[in-house]
Amino acid sequence: MKNEKKSTSQKKQNTKKVETKKNILETMDIRTMVILVLIAILAVASMCAMYFKAKDTTYGENWQNKSYLVEKELAPLLKCEEIPNVILGNESMILVTSFNEEEFELEKDLAKLIKQYNIKDFYVYPVNDACGSVNDLGSTVSKNLKLTKGLTKIPTILYYRNGSLMEIVEREDQKILDVGDFQKLLDIYEIAK
Repeated sequence: MKNEKKSTSQKKQNTKKVETKKNILETMDIRTMVILVLIAILAVASMCAMYFKAKDTTYGENWQNKSYLVEKELAPLLKCEEIPNVILGNESMILVTSFNEEEFELEKDLAKLIKQYNIKDFYVYPVNDACGSVNDLGSTVSKNLKLTKGLTKIPTILYYRNGSLMEIVEREDQKILDVGDFQKLLDIYEIAK
């Protein structure tokens, strides 16, 4: 009997110890998870800060409002009144852009193809020019670009041959234009390296 009482008593104590350990472990898991989440948030915030600091150092302040291609002197920035003269050449390409971060990254990718294909007549036109909207066919810029429809997606690449608008390169889906779209244009019109 005494052994039974001891054994029952030990079981109760062991059960209490197990329950106490479970509660501590559950509490520790929540605390640990909270700490890990906070560490992860701080790490992501630090990485973002370093990323933007690196971009500012590499491309200068306000890089979001600049063209990578213009900064690297791979393409001049066009003004509205210069467009008619630019498109008169044999072949010319105009990137219509609004200078945001996604387009900055696109321009970095386009730069590789422009160098690879040795494209000389590539220009950048900002949509915030004072000549009106590229979306409005009656605007000065739309007339200068010889658009037959308004541009609804930016960025867009316009391809001209002998003064005629041959191709408007824009995405049909909701994604941003990418370097593959430009590569297709080069392939379709057999623009050689």
